[in-house]
Amino acid sequence: MQGAEGDRGRGTRNREQGTGAASTQSGDGAGGVVNWRLLGAEEPMRAVARADELREVLLNLLENARLAGASTVELRCARRDGRVMIEVSDDGSGVPAHVLPRLFEPHFSTRSSGSGLGLAMSRQLVESWGGAIAIASVEGEGTRVRIELSAHDDATAEDVR
Repeated sequence: MQGAEGDRGRGTRNREQGTGAASTQSGDGAGGVVNWRLLGAEEPMRAVARADELREVLLNLLENARLAGASTVELRCARRDGRVMIEVSDDGSGVPAHVLPRLFEPHFSTRSSGSGLGLAMSRQLVESWGGAIAIASVEGEGTRVRIELSAHDDATAEDVR
């Protein structure tokens, strides 16, 4: 999550020893502060995915959380039953229930300045790797995006982090 601090470099970092958790705090450019937390990253996890594309998917999710006014964003990684789970959760404005089914549609955006391509492209990439992506949200409470990818133990696989 090195990019989480933003271009200004005004963020602060804290790594909790032995827990696989890290946190970063940064200004969001609109006067607010975002607390970024990374959990479950004690060891690299290998998944069937392209590292550069996965990075873009995660940056899109983190940026969406920031733009939704989140003050806390958590990225959690876990490995279960041959799958790598990545979850991004935030306490931002959330998404109204009637809008949720449309979030992955190309050119659909909840923001007037959004292109509506970020989540559509993210879904396309995740599914191209044989994975799945799902969104749960409650308006006024926040959003959780879960990505499930096949775990890969081969030394040629790409690391998730």
